[in-house]
Amino acid sequence: MAVFAFAGISRGAQICNLVFDKCPGNFTTGTITVPSDVIWLDPQVPICSENVQVVTGSNSPPPTIVFILDNSGSMDNTDPDIARFKVTLTLLDSIFKVQPKTKVGIVVFCRRLVFDHRDNPFFQTAFPADPTQHDSFIPITALDQVFTNGRTGLDTLKELLSFIDQGESKGALKYQTKQPAQRHSSDSATQHALTDTRKGTDITLGFDAAKLAMSTDNNAKDNQYFIFLSDGTPSTVDDGRDAIMWNWVRGAGDPTTFTVFFGNEPKSIDSLGQMNKNIQANGYSTGQARSKQWAIDLPAKELLTLLQTSVINPIFANTPGKPVSAIMTVSGTPYNSTGVDAKNFTFAKRVPLSADQTTVNLMYTYQYTDSGKTKTKEVPYTLTVKRVAGATLATGLSSACQDQGAITLFNKGTQVNLVTADHTDLDVHLTLATGEVCNGCSVEVKPNKSTDKESIILAPSAGFQTGNFGRETSTAVALGDHKLQHLPTDSIIITYTNPDNPLDVIRKAFPYSDVSTALQVIKHNDWSRGGEVSNPVSGTQFVLVGPTTLNPIAGETKNWAIIPSLNTAADSLRYVGNVIEASRAFKVQISIYSNLGQFVNKIDFTVNQTEFAKLAKGVKNNTRRLKVLWDNRTHDGNPAGTGAYILKTTVTLLKIPGIAEDEAVSTDFRIVGVLRDQ
Repeated sequence: MAVFAFAGISRGAQICNLVFDKCPGNFTTGTITVPSDVIWLDPQVPICSENVQVVTGSNSPPPTIVFILDNSGSMDNTDPDIARFKVTLTLLDSIFKVQPKTKVGIVVFCRRLVFDHRDNPFFQTAFPADPTQHDSFIPITALDQVFTNGRTGLDTLKELLSFIDQGESKGALKYQTKQPAQRHSSDSATQHALTDTRKGTDITLGFDAAKLAMSTDNNAKDNQYFIFLSDGTPSTVDDGRDAIMWNWVRGAGDPTTFTVFFGNEPKSIDSLGQMNKNIQANGYSTGQARSKQWAIDLPAKELLTLLQTSVINPIFANTPGKPVSAIMTVSGTPYNSTGVDAKNFTFAKRVPLSADQTTVNLMYTYQYTDSGKTKTKEVPYTLTVKRVAGATLATGLSSACQDQGAITLFNKGTQVNLVTADHTDLDVHLTLATGEVCNGCSVEVKPNKSTDKESIILAPSAGFQTGNFGRETSTAVALGDHKLQHLPTDSIIITYTNPDNPLDVIRKAFPYSDVSTALQVIKHNDWSRGGEVSNPVSGTQFVLVGPTTLNPIAGETKNWAIIPSLNTAADSLRYVGNVIEASRAFKVQISIYSNLGQFVNKIDFTVNQTEFAKLAKGVKNNTRRLKVLWDNRTHDGNPAGTGAYILKTTVTLLKIPGIAEDEAVSTDFRIVGVLRDQ
């Protein structure tokens, strides 16, 4: 008899949707890690508050943008592909197409500014009141401005920002100064160091120059912007500048600033974050709250998309776009939005994530009016979602979780947690979580060791899905016959896999006990001779024929003796009673009445599973036998007279966890005779 002590178990008790509480554009620059119980994307995705790029001629005031670019030597490691220059050049072209009258200034810094007005009077000095210092920057220039040589402002800025992308000079600007620095630092002892424009990081110098550049602009403060690209922490500033090297964190006098940090160094991220908060609150303009910062690890892949979608779009948004639709493409499958409200695009259903990493491509379509014409603009977002055990969600993300459904098993309308040999016809009930549907779905039924496997189609019932299968213990496997063939040592595993998401799995294992419910009450004699072989002994009006070590549990009183056997026919003829043949622990109650219904005697005891194992084996498989015989005496120990008597025998098979989950009761009535010789 194989007995499994464990109960049915479920795998994956809770499943969750990933919920975006903020615009997806906030999460395009890195991998979103989510806990492993997150297996869906929520069907509601926020609309992004950014507006679309709109060109409306004179009705669109051109912005003023100053780029602040870090060109210190450490950028060779954090930006080895020189994305800060390549992307800025690309953005200049994009900006020109959107609004050619945009005004742009450029500050490139390390421990000094890389341009010198003595090399070219077009450069503007950062220290106009100090003729001993010559750090300079590219002044604010309209992109469509045409100079006397015929070149445009766009052409000029792109030429001055051209760089050398090879050898030891990688990252050096073509027009950076060769003039020696006027200031000294601990890192400028040699002549080479004096002319080097890659040493040190003086962020305060970069921001002071940018603010000086912006001070010459007459644009509305709400339409002035800084774009700051750096890997971050000031170091090796020139002598005399140590006291102000952290001034940039204060954000005083800075317009709306978009900051992109290259890398993941916590100290730098913290200081840049504090700067961002200070700029948002500095009162420079009514739009300061638009200031944001991002950290990226792969500038060459991420920087252009980030700046185009999350920086350039807001800068050039002068006509609000009305969100009209969205498409979400996951694993090559497109999902179209079915509705939109003031906050969210709504999709018809949640979208499944992949087991490890999922690329989510969103395309938002906005509608706007330009010069009396209705136009549309598509804004893309690409997200990478990775499921990691124990991960925590970043700010702006949350999860909506619910308990998974449940699998239960029934036999003839009664729920079973343990399958026994009696259960040859079983019904599966699949109860799904709230809101889930299952049309024509199925469950897989198989043993945990044997080879059979059955697919059971489910049909809707009252609040659940149900299907039926048979089972038998057999080595002859017949696949697809809707009957599970298995060995006595198998448990039975039932698995539901959501057809829309293979990560949504409900699995329950049911232990199997190769025990059938067997109970039989067999008569010993129909009549007995009540001749006294010995004097009556009070309290032994019954005998149990079994091992002398047997220790049944008495009911009201113990009124029996245990004898190992009935040696002779005369011994056997002396008793009437019953033979109990059962498949597990049982309880016996025998009541004896006269033929007129008067109470004569009774016996009441329980044989638990431990004591049951001591009994002799019965005729049927896995059964045991015990004779319970009446010694023809009344309850007070006196002999019963000659006559007919009624025996009412009730035997209850007990519920035993891990072996049998249900009780079974049998009641037997018999008329017996007693013939007294004396």
